[in-house]
Amino acid sequence: MNVIKIQRLSLENAIREVCLALENTHQEQLSWSKMPEDALWRELVACILGSRVRFEIAYSAVERMDKRQLFREHRRSSHFAQFERDITNALFENGSVKKTERYPFFRVRANQIRRAAEWLYQNNGTLGSFLQNSHGVRAARRQLAAEVSGLGPKQASLFLRNIGYADHVAVLDIHVLTYMSWVGLTETPVKSIPTVRKYEALEDIFIEHAYSYGYTPNRFDLAVWVVVKVVKEVQGTWE
Repeated sequence: MNVIKIQRLSLENAIREVCLALENTHQEQLSWSKMPEDALWRELVACILGSRVRFEIAYSAVERMDKRQLFREHRRSSHFAQFERDITNALFENGSVKKTERYPFFRVRANQIRRAAEWLYQNNGTLGSFLQNSHGVRAARRQLAAEVSGLGPKQASLFLRNIGYADHVAVLDIHVLTYMSWVGLTETPVKSIPTVRKYEALEDIFIEHAYSYGYTPNRFDLAVWVVVKVVKEVQGTWE
């Protein structure tokens, strides 16, 4: 029995309800051009740390880095080997944290953040100037995904959205990809996206689908994420 076909109407209604709730939630829209460089860098690092890691764990890691002032200009723009060691120590800091709540891949992530800092800052560049000089959202995303290790097109999309650089992008995580399979937007289930070109092709499909419901993709994919996550937790994966 195909559970998805039976539950399709309930799924769509739930997504509409979440979209409506999001419409009634007044959130201040960030403007990347008015954000300090420290804040832009913090958002980029948060997206690197959030790849394949639970939000709560990634958020805690960002807070530890912030406490050690590792987002400040003087830390990220020179002495990169020491910078990487300090990030490693911040990510590995366990204290009384349970083993299941510790940050994984801490050495890999520290190296990725160090290399991102070198790419951006060792020649006096900034994220602000990079964004200002990019030729559109997709060009910025492609370069971020190519140059920043650990930042694929999904996390790059999240970064650009979080800083207010782009609204009309889709964050195609595993929950959104699962939804696309459930409702027939993909012929077969897609659990990972190997290239930026493939990501953009799937994104175009999802964006058109979102607008067919009367919602922008940034609102619709968040609603999809919430509903699919709840469904998986309550009923198990519908696959």
